[in-house]
Amino acid sequence: MKSKKISLLLSLLGASAGADRFYLGQNTAGWVTLLTFWVLIPGAVYGIIKFNLFPNWEPFMLGRFALPIVFHLYETGRYMVISDEKFMSQDVSKSKTFPLTIASFLIAALLIVGGSRLLKSAMVVDIESAEISAVLSAEAMSQEFRNNEDIYRKKYDNLVLQIEGIVSETGNDFETGAYFALKGLNNDPFGIKCYFLEQNIADANKVKIGDKVIMKGVANGNKLENCKVININGQSL
Repeated sequence: MKSKKISLLLSLLGASAGADRFYLGQNTAGWVTLLTFWVLIPGAVYGIIKFNLFPNWEPFMLGRFALPIVFHLYETGRYMVISDEKFMSQDVSKSKTFPLTIASFLIAALLIVGGSRLLKSAMVVDIESAEISAVLSAEAMSQEFRNNEDIYRKKYDNLVLQIEGIVSETGNDFETGAYFALKGLNNDPFGIKCYFLEQNIADANKVKIGDKVIMKGVANGNKLENCKVININGQSL
């Protein structure tokens, strides 16, 4: 007879991997759960990013991990309130189930790592060869964003833009790395922040506050990501 306490623990730690289902011998439900959370959902997010199906895909990236967490809590709660009689009726195991239960954690871990790499490949644009979709000044970009963020995002998000402006701030963000900001409309306090991948940080370090620059990057709201400096004070790089 299987232990409800072990099922509860497995659901808390690995419900999205189907661990508790495998433990109870519900192999079909286990595989469906595992593949749904760590193949189908990441695959859908990949498609959304790769084919630009929504102007702002960041909530889908968050949902990729938020949904499994919610599912873990739901399954844990279910085992906490289920009666012993009903729990026993869910045990359909006919042989040892621990090997597949443990394997489910390993399979999920491999899928998480693989899915993360796949999603990263969809998010990173080869900025050197990417075609520019629109040319704007930082002030015009800031004005459009402030006038109507929804319309702005539908128009520009995930597209490669060329932006010209005056550098108002330089810095290094703990999460995103090196960046600098371009002056926005009427000294917009946020401005247009430009973030750099590691391979382009050397260009960012050449820029000083007050420089007039021309940037190329991928729009994400009033930010440019994966940026490259193409001109500083009239000098092409």
